[in-house]
Amino acid sequence: MEGKKRRFPWRAARWERMLLTAVATVLSGEVFFNLGNDNFRISGAVVLFPVLLLTLLQDSRTPLTGVLTGVCLLLVRSAIDIVGGGEVWTQAILLNCPAAIFYPCYEGLLCLLVRDRYQAPLSQLWWTFWLCDGVSNIVNFSLDNGGLPNVDVLAWLMVIGLARALLASLVLWGMKRYRRLLLAEEHERRYQRLFLMTANLKNELYFLKKDAENIEGIMARAYRLYERLGELDCPEEVRQLALSIARDVHEVKKDNLSIVRGIEGEVAGTGTDQGEQMWMSDLFLILQDTMRHILGEKKADVDLLCRCESDFATGEHYRIMSILKNLVINAAEAIQSGKGTGVIWVDERVEEGQLLLTVQDNGPGISPRAMRNLFQVGYSTKFDPKTGNISRGIGLPAVEFMVQELGGSIQVTSGAGEFPKTPGGGARFEIKIPMNRLEKGEV
Repeated sequence: MEGKKRRFPWRAARWERMLLTAVATVLSGEVFFNLGNDNFRISGAVVLFPVLLLTLLQDSRTPLTGVLTGVCLLLVRSAIDIVGGGEVWTQAILLNCPAAIFYPCYEGLLCLLVRDRYQAPLSQLWWTFWLCDGVSNIVNFSLDNGGLPNVDVLAWLMVIGLARALLASLVLWGMKRYRRLLLAEEHERRYQRLFLMTANLKNELYFLKKDAENIEGIMARAYRLYERLGELDCPEEVRQLALSIARDVHEVKKDNLSIVRGIEGEVAGTGTDQGEQMWMSDLFLILQDTMRHILGEKKADVDLLCRCESDFATGEHYRIMSILKNLVINAAEAIQSGKGTGVIWVDERVEEGQLLLTVQDNGPGISPRAMRNLFQVGYSTKFDPKTGNISRGIGLPAVEFMVQELGGSIQVTSGAGEFPKTPGGGARFEIKIPMNRLEKGEV
């Protein structure tokens, strides 16, 4: 019983697809023109039918859909003839039987010529459609007229069949092309998410490594305390307490380093950190796309204007992305805390062997007190009154650390900017990084 329950939904879904194909084909066949006599129709149904067979019914190996389509066509056209033309049932059925034979014949030939509908190339499908259309048309015409068509009619049938086969093949090609475009777009979105995740992890790794250095210092001081207590002839339990602290801190340090190595291994395992290069123009496109989503989620009325003047390939794209992303987010939050609307300018150019990155906003600017503590870890002026949470204060220290790792420098000013729409002040971050630390391609 369980096996039947597992199979039944698949069968039901397949019959639904078969019925959908039959109904769509029959309805589209009601838009037509006649050739030779009133019963021989030329319509778009024969274009739609193979397209549906190759998309909705790729798992079919029998002409059941053609039979179902023929039955539906026979019933619909007979009903129309009876209601509209006053025909009796027997006459209506006999009149429409030749047309109903077309679709079982078509799919029967298709099943013989194409064993795997999923893998069949278009170079095979177009002539298969043509042959199926031509043979089925000849059968239809012969049954309807009581004999084979003459040469002129046969030629005309083959021309019509070729046109419909090519049109059906063109529709299938367009659908495959569209699916490829969707897959490429999805792949691009996934790559961007992976790239940003890697950049964020590298940003967090800096603080984990910094914590490891602090833990190392605490452990060393605890051990020196243990030795000093021995020199002062303190009770043994006090000395053991100091030694226990040093030992526990050492265990914390080992756990911290294990986490660092684990994250580094995961980052390396993504395949995004194997010496790959990225052009600055592509990096700026990702930055703009990412910030649009972030600013949209924050409901920030902030315009981001980017200019990439000098394009080159670099292997340090993760650091550059982290630097720019942190600065842009800080600028957007500053604007939101002020008048609520504003503009952020991001500019990139190369001068005298230096990469110059500038992030300027027209927000409220930076106070002298905040300017003095701007790059101190833990210092933050950001406070969320709704949740009571205060920012970790690690964004700008991470920016400074990454810039210094690249052998560069960062300067901050608060006041009127040089870019358009930034006359009223705001903050301006200017970063200089030697090109020999970045460049792997041609400027």
